Amino acid sequence: MLSNEAKVAIDFSRKNIKPDQGNSLTPEIALEARKETDAGNQYQIPNDVKLSIINDKLVKGEFYLRNSGASNTVLMFLHGGAYATGTVYSRRKLAIKLGKASNVDVFSVDYTQYPEGRHPTAQNDVINAYHFLEKKYKHILVFGESAGATLALTLTLQLKQEHKKLPDRIAVFSPVINQLNTSSSEYLRNDRDPMLVGATKPVPYFEDPSLPDPLVSPIYGNYSCFPPIFINCGSEEVTYDSSAILNELCQEAHVDMKWKVWNGLFHVFVLFDMPETDLAINQIGSFFKAGFNND
Repeated sequence: MLSNEAKVAIDFSRKNIKPDQGNSLTPEIALEARKETDAGNQYQIPNDVKLSIINDKLVKGEFYLRNSGASNTVLMFLHGGAYATGTVYSRRKLAIKLGKASNVDVFSVDYTQYPEGRHPTAQNDVINAYHFLEKKYKHILVFGESAGATLALTLTLQLKQEHKKLPDRIAVFSPVINQLNTSSSEYLRNDRDPMLVGATKPVPYFEDPSLPDPLVSPIYGNYSCFPPIFINCGSEEVTYDSSAILNELCQEAHVDMKWKVWNGLFHVFVLFDMPETDLAINQIGSFFKAGFNND
C-alpha cells in the first residue's frame, strides 16, 4: 500500500509536471526549468557534512564530505533531467542522504548539458570526473537517476572498452537505455505514469539518437564483467522497459545484480519526500556498503 505522501506526490506530478512533458525542449525551456527546479528544492546542508565546490577546467561539481565514514571510498552522484534540466543543487538532499546511508563522501558531478553542449560532452565530463576521483579515493561507487543513470552505465561501458578500472558498485534509478523512446512501456504505461509522457521525441542533447552506439543507448552495451549493479524503477513509469531489458542483459552476462520494482510508483520517485524514498535510499546504502571496507 502506498503511503499518503506517495499519493500526494503522484497527484502533484500528474497535475503540475506531466502536462509540460510533451512540449519540445527548447534551450529557453531547459534553462528556465533549471531555475525552477533549484527554486523548488532548497535544502540546508547538515552540520556534519562539509560542502566543497570544485570548479576546475575539466571537472566541476560538489563534494559532500562526511566527518566520519569510509575515508577511502566515494560515491559519484549523477543527476538526471533529460541531459538538459537537472542540476547539482536541486539534488543535494538526495545525494547527501545517499552518502549518509552508504557512510561515504559524495561527489555530485556538474556535467555539461543541452543547450550548452551536446553528446559526447556529458560523457567526457563524467569520465574526467571519474579519473579525478581515482586520484583521491581507492574505491568509487556510482549512483545515477534517469539520464544520470544512463551516464552511470555509459561511463562504465566506456571504461570497460578502454580496459580501465571499473567502479566497485553501481546503482541506477529509472535508467533510460534507448534514446528513441520506442519500447512498449512508452505506450502501454503512458496513462499510468503520473510524471512522464511516453513515446516522446528524443532529447535534443543527442544529434543522432538512433545510433547503435552503447555510449548513446546502453541497450547496445556488452555487460560481461560488469561490476555489481542495483537497478531500481517504479512499476508505473513509461521507461519501465529500460529497467526490464537492462535486468535481462545483466542476467545474460552473469552480472552480480538485483532489480527492485517499486509497486505503484513512478519515474525517479526518490526526488520526493516519502517513506518509500527513505526505504529505497537505505536499500541502496546497504547495497553499496556490502561492497567495500575501509582498507
